[in-house]
Amino acid sequence: MAFARRQTLAPEITELAGMLDSMRPLLERTLGGLIRIGIDVAPGTAPALVDRAQLESAILNLAINARDAMPAGGQLSLCVANVVNPQADGLECPVDLKPGEYVMVCVRDTGTGMSPATLVRVFEPFFTTKELGKGSGLGLSMVHGMAAQSGGGVRIASEVGEGTTVSLYLPRATPINSAAPRPPANVARADGKIVLLVDDDTPVRLGLEAVLSSLGYHVLAVDRGAAALEILREWGAIDAMVTDYAMPGMNGATLVYEARRLIPSLPVLLITGYANKPDGFENTAHLQKPFRPSELAAHLTALIHGSLPERGKLRESSTTAP
Repeated sequence: MAFARRQTLAPEITELAGMLDSMRPLLERTLGGLIRIGIDVAPGTAPALVDRAQLESAILNLAINARDAMPAGGQLSLCVANVVNPQADGLECPVDLKPGEYVMVCVRDTGTGMSPATLVRVFEPFFTTKELGKGSGLGLSMVHGMAAQSGGGVRIASEVGEGTTVSLYLPRATPINSAAPRPPANVARADGKIVLLVDDDTPVRLGLEAVLSSLGYHVLAVDRGAAALEILREWGAIDAMVTDYAMPGMNGATLVYEARRLIPSLPVLLITGYANKPDGFENTAHLQKPFRPSELAAHLTALIHGSLPERGKLRESSTTAP
C-alpha cells in the first residue's frame, strides 16, 4: 500500500531535529558499535509536514540498509536542510518533484555502494540484492511511496566503493507554536516485567524492542508464532505478549489462541494494520498501525495492570488456523 501510495497518512508538523534526537538510541542499537552516527540539522531548518511514524519507519529502513552495506563498520550521517525549487537551482533531485519549498533529509553511508545496473532498479518492489531470507525488496519501495504520497520525493546517489546517499524531499510546514506545546505522555515504567514480542518484520521488531526496553521491560523478541510458543512453554512466567496480526505461517489470532491454551490469563496486545480490527479476545488490546511509542506504552500498561474494558470471550472459530 505504501508503494502504491494508497496508505492512510496522518501528516503533522514535525520538527526533524527533535525527532532525529529521539531516534538516536534506536539507531545506535540497530547499527551496532562498529558504525558511527552523525546528525546535522542546519540552523533555521523548517519543520516538515509529514506522517511522523511513517518517516521514522523510512529512516529506520534506510539505516538498516546502510548497516548491511557496512559489515566492517563505517559512518552513517543524517543531514537536514531547507531547499527551495531545487530543480530551478540546478540541484539534482527527483525528476517528478514539483517546484516549491522543501525540507531535505539526507541519509548517507560509507558502505559498498551500488552499481549503475542496481541503482536503476532500487525502487522496484521485491527487487533486492540480499540473499534469500534476508530482505523482502520492499524497504526502498515503501520509502519512495511515503515520500511521494506526502507531496515530496526521494533520490538515491551511489557508486561502488563510495557509499550511498538517499535524499528525502518533504514539504515544509508552518512552524510549531511554541506557546502551546504538547503535553508529555504520562506512562508508568515497567520495572522489569517480561514481554514476549512477535513480529516477522525486522525493522518493526527492532523498533518495538528498543521502545519496550527503554520503558523498563525485559523483552524476548522472536519473528514467528512457533518460536513464541516455544518460549511460552519454556519460560511460563511471561507478563504480556505483543504480537503482529498479519504474519506468515501462523497469524496473530491463531497465536493468541494457542498461547492461551498454555497460559489462559496471558495479557496480549495485538497489533494490526487492517482497518477492521479483530475482536472477540478476552484480556486483549488492539493497536492500529501506525502508532506512537506512547500509545504502545499506554496500551501495554493498561493490559498488565488489568485496566482494560471487558471483552467477549475468545471465539475458537475465529482463531483456528485455516
